[in-house]
Amino acid sequence: MVLLKDNKDLLITSEKQLRAIIPTYPKILDKRIRPELDRYCFELIKFSRFIIAAYGDSHHPMQPLASNDVVIVDSKTISIPLNREASTEWDCTYASLYFIVPGVGHGLRVNGKTQRNEMHLVLQIDSVYLHCARAAARAELWNNSEESSLVKAIQLTSPKEFTSASPFLLLKTMNEIGETELSPRGDHNGFVHLIDQHRLFIPERPGNKVAVSARNIIKRANVELLMFVPGTDAVMHVHGNATLTTNEQLLDLAVVKNKRPKLGILLEQCHFSIKQCKAIQETQLWLSENHINPTQLTKFSKALSAHMNGDGLIGKAATPFISAIVKNDMNNLY
Repeated sequence: MVLLKDNKDLLITSEKQLRAIIPTYPKILDKRIRPELDRYCFELIKFSRFIIAAYGDSHHPMQPLASNDVVIVDSKTISIPLNREASTEWDCTYASLYFIVPGVGHGLRVNGKTQRNEMHLVLQIDSVYLHCARAAARAELWNNSEESSLVKAIQLTSPKEFTSASPFLLLKTMNEIGETELSPRGDHNGFVHLIDQHRLFIPERPGNKVAVSARNIIKRANVELLMFVPGTDAVMHVHGNATLTTNEQLLDLAVVKNKRPKLGILLEQCHFSIKQCKAIQETQLWLSENHINPTQLTKFSKALSAHMNGDGLIGKAATPFISAIVKNDMNNLY
C-alpha cells in the first residue's frame, strides 16, 4: 500500500496545464479521424475476432463481444447486441467499439450515436480511427500467451491479484456532452498499481500527443476500465473517478528502463467486478493457433497513410513519411 501525500496541488485540471507536460500535437493527425469505414477498416474487421463495446451510460458496463455477434450493416452503420439484462429504457446516446485482431498489435476504434432497436443497438458512425500497436507491444500481448494459462482464473479473485497479473486494458472516457472514447493501455504485468482497496494508478506512456482520454478526464471524471489477463477467460471491470496527476510517489512506481512517465491517471472511489468472459471462451482469444499472421493484413503504416490521404498519389507519396513516424514510435515505447 502506498501512503500518498496530499495530491491536490499535483492534479492537472486544465488543458493548459496538460499541454505544459504533453506538447500539442501536429494538426495533420486530425486526418486520422475518418467519418466512415474505409477498405482498410473493413479488412481489419474481417480478421477481428474480439470486440469491446463501451456505452455512454454508467448503467451499461463495457461489453466484450465475439465478432459474429456484431453486424456491419454498411460503412456508416453497425448493429450491436445488448446484454439480456439491459433495461427496456435506453438513454445511451453514444457508444464506442474497439476491434481486436488476435496476434496483431494495432486495432480499430469506432465512435458514434446510438439508437435502440429491440435487443440490438444501432450505431450510426461518427468517426473511425486506426489505433497503433504501442499498447499491445508494451504488453507483449500476443507473445507466449499460453504460458499465462498457468495463472488460473480461479486465482484471480481479488483486484490485487488481477492487477498484478494484467498487462492490458481498455479505458473508456467521455467528454462533456457524453461522447465516448475507447483507448488501449498496455505494459508489463502489474503496470496498473492498486494503491488501496478503492484507488489505483495507471501510468501514461508516450502516445500521439492528441491526448483525447486525458482531455476527457479533465472535463468528466467518470471512467471505466476493462482489464485482461492473457491465457484466462477472466476480465475485471473497474468504475471510478479519474484525475490526472504528476505525483512523484506514483510516477516512481512506473519507472521502466530508467524512464519515468510524466503523467498518470489516478482512479478513486473504484468499484471492481471480476467475471468470466463468454466472448473469450467462444473465440479462444489467447490460443496462438487462432492468431492471425500480421502479413495477412495491409501493413499498418500503409493503411494509416491511405486512411489519412486516400489511395491516390498523395497517399502513396505520404507512405514513407508515415512509415518513418510509425517506426520511430515503436522504437520509443517509453
